[in-house]
Amino acid sequence: MKVTDALDGALSTLVERPAAILPAYFVGYGAGTVARTIPLLGLCLAYLLLLVQGRLAPLEDALAATDPEALGEAGSQPVDPEAIPTERLEEAFAGLLTPGVLVVVGVSVLLGLAIWLLVGAAFHAGQIHTVYAALGERSPVEAGVSGAIGDLKPFVGLALFEYGLYALVTVVYGLVVFVASALYAADPGLGLVIAVGAALLAPVWLLSVLAIAAVFVFAPQAVVVDRVGTVDGVRRGAGFLRRRPGAFVAYLLVALGLTAAVGGATALFAVLGVSQVASILTLVFVTPFLHLLKTGIYAEGGRVETRPLLSAEGRGLRARLGQGWAASAGAFRSAVLSTTGLALTGVCLLVFGLGTLGGYLAVGEFALGMGEVGDPTAVFGPFPVDTFVMIAANNWLVAVGQTFAGLAFGLPTVVNLLFNGAIVGLVAGLSTDLPVVAALVVPHALLEVPALAASGALGLRLGYASWRRARGTVDDAALASEIRLAFWALVGLASVFVVASFVEAFLTPRIAGWFL
Repeated sequence: MKVTDALDGALSTLVERPAAILPAYFVGYGAGTVARTIPLLGLCLAYLLLLVQGRLAPLEDALAATDPEALGEAGSQPVDPEAIPTERLEEAFAGLLTPGVLVVVGVSVLLGLAIWLLVGAAFHAGQIHTVYAALGERSPVEAGVSGAIGDLKPFVGLALFEYGLYALVTVVYGLVVFVASALYAADPGLGLVIAVGAALLAPVWLLSVLAIAAVFVFAPQAVVVDRVGTVDGVRRGAGFLRRRPGAFVAYLLVALGLTAAVGGATALFAVLGVSQVASILTLVFVTPFLHLLKTGIYAEGGRVETRPLLSAEGRGLRARLGQGWAASAGAFRSAVLSTTGLALTGVCLLVFGLGTLGGYLAVGEFALGMGEVGDPTAVFGPFPVDTFVMIAANNWLVAVGQTFAGLAFGLPTVVNLLFNGAIVGLVAGLSTDLPVVAALVVPHALLEVPALAASGALGLRLGYASWRRARGTVDDAALASEIRLAFWALVGLASVFVVASFVEAFLTPRIAGWFL
């Protein structure tokens, strides 16, 4: 397909059928939440191991002998050495690094990386199948579910193949540099020759990495469009570069230009204090658009149907927004406000509460007594629009990841709820001014925590649906229906997080000020 046609097809499809495409990318956002589940469980296990072995007692004693006020003075003015028992703290922390703890943490991290590779490959396969189906006017979400299951092995193979090649050229380059350094140590007279050789090898390594990346650009599309495996996918992706170098260059220019624009926007958002907006922009536009464009370019021979942007089939913006709002409200009522949804939300609230209690108790003797909270009304400034936007975006993205991580049979959703609850408990446990801390949390938490629990209920619902799909009691269409329902419910939940963030940024500090 011509690049201009592919551009038109990608943009028009994303604008006219966002609800057909974005669920796959919301699902993909959950990959990070799934991947960190095992490391989080590993940290909890390491903590329990240290607790049982009595390794935490020396740290508790050292912290008990530490003057909290001296910690605030450190670095600004000389501090009494007796106020901070540095040697005792160092010995206590060193005592935590037992072989058992290192093994538990190391294994959990490696398992997390393996799960990230596996889940990421499945979600990537689902995304490419989704956009290919959307370009062809088929059922995208169902195609994504079927593709994620059916093409899991080829996409895992692509990931291992690509990362393996990166590792290979990097190891070879590292070995050459290591040998060169050894030769230089043996004979300093070779220093100039070695320096010139290293300077020449660095561009070779960089070119090798870029060449590998180029070969794999269209490999996922080859697997999906041509229905081939890993090796043939790489071969056909490389063949496409030789056959249509102009299309590859055009895609590369568009991708680099869009990436540069997003990078500039990210820098601007960071200056404005709303960097998470760039993450949402990448999630809902940049990544799906590039996948649509790349798939459209690769799918030659008229296999993809295109239509002009905002064609006669497209509805007016106002009508489409109204229909989207109605769909999100209906999904929210069906998935969250139903009897089952309310029961699952209650379970998630209990899990969050257990995490909060666990975090509070875990602080225990480690609490240094952070002292009284300063002026709460000055926490976010007089007109904290940036804080409001940042909190709303961050909380909604947490909900997205937590919900769709539930596709891994619900476990990551439960762990994420416990983790977020534990953070609240830790904050409460580290302060001696609990009334003010409660005032800084409760007003917005009355909306934010139930909304987070509702997203957890969606995750548990997806976990049950994926379990039934794994057992073969439901088909891909049923799981796709649950994914669409969760997508629309999250769209509705966005408004709740916006209101909760407004309360947190503008009202909560003033409410907390009443307790001073």
